[in-house]
Amino acid sequence: MSFRTLTLDASLEALAEISDFVVDQARAAGLDEHAVWEVQLAADEAATNVIQHSYRQCSGPITIATQVIANEFEITITDQGEPFNPDTVPEPDLVSPLEERKTGGLGLFLMRKLMDRIEFRFQGGENVLVMAKRIRQADFRVVSLTGRIDAAAVPEVNRMVRQAMRDGGKQIVVELRDVTFLSSSGLRALLLLARELRRDGGDLVLCALQPQVAEVFHLTGFDQIFQLHHTREEATAGFGNAA
Repeated sequence: MSFRTLTLDASLEALAEISDFVVDQARAAGLDEHAVWEVQLAADEAATNVIQHSYRQCSGPITIATQVIANEFEITITDQGEPFNPDTVPEPDLVSPLEERKTGGLGLFLMRKLMDRIEFRFQGGENVLVMAKRIRQADFRVVSLTGRIDAAAVPEVNRMVRQAMRDGGKQIVVELRDVTFLSSSGLRALLLLARELRRDGGDLVLCALQPQVAEVFHLTGFDQIFQLHHTREEATAGFGNAA
């Protein structure tokens, strides 16, 4: 998985786009759906803290960067707001009667509970938060293809799937939701990639095919060679059951 970044104006309206970005990258890294939810919630809490506290006196950018390093999905959140010291945040009160509880510290508490590693630092005039989630060995990678998958697109298809393999994925889900055309050259490329994975004990399955793309598989009999799933969740659940 390559290094991906998203930079937005730090506002509450940006939270949905940040969430979508993190979810897409976490799934592409091979996290299961529960881990994706944990990462999504931790990132939302972190971004909300930046927006409401670091930038409470001013406005500015927030940058979200993701990558896979040493079998971890890592998120780095950077802002240029007020310096943040996590040691000044009290532990949340989880035992007092509800009407007596103070609500401060819950976001940081959740981030630490949800993620496997969390680090804060102030560097070069910026707050830098690094959070990481371990990727289980049995996890998979998702590759989302788009547009026309014809002879001209084959090199890019090979590059994307092989990048997922280099990132540690043996079980590859190829999502075809946004593929509008598939030729015999595209079929052949997918078949050769599947053979390569299966030789190494992995597999390649397909999901979310448009009707015209699914028909190509049925006409050629390739639906007997590949597992075809209706949704990404169905495809990844199949890998989970096989693990």
